[in-house]
Amino acid sequence: MADTDRLDVLRFVDLAVERKSAWGPGEYASRQIEINGQLLSDYLTARTGSAIEQSTPIVEEHVGIITPAAYLRALLGGPKDDPLDEGRVAIGYCDACLDGTCGKLLAVTLGVEGDTVSWTGVGWELFDDGQAPKLTPFWKKSGGESAGEASARWSAAPFAPDVSLRFSRDQYLVAFQSERMRLATGL
Repeated sequence: MADTDRLDVLRFVDLAVERKSAWGPGEYASRQIEINGQLLSDYLTARTGSAIEQSTPIVEEHVGIITPAAYLRALLGGPKDDPLDEGRVAIGYCDACLDGTCGKLLAVTLGVEGDTVSWTGVGWELFDDGQAPKLTPFWKKSGGESAGEASARWSAAPFAPDVSLRFSRDQYLVAFQSERMRLATGL
């Protein structure tokens, strides 16, 4: 759990990531979340003792089903495009599918209380109904099932020990709004 006297700091950083996907192998420019000066994956790996290799869907010139704009909107508490239960939001995707077709998402329960934003229940969301939706790659999906049907097959598996983060609401909003502006201007 985050220290109650200290708030965590979130920002977006440029990072070339190795992709093993339908776009072909190679390095691609991306924007990743940094927590308290560490990449989110490194921060969570240190906290959990297990390798966490998830990234944002903000990848230059490559968009899966979850667009960068939809990703940022959901983490600001707006409508979301992921199939998770209400209140749960995906913060990380595998490098190959960028949309959860592998059946595994890094997710949080997003909360706002007064002047803080919290990420609680940080952990995996796992697809529970037989084969994960990976049978249909993102470039061939048709969106045939309703959000309710899809969310019924995802279940939360938070990390143990608990990992939670608390941010200053002002700092959080500035980080996300700045990233939205950066995307809108193409910088």
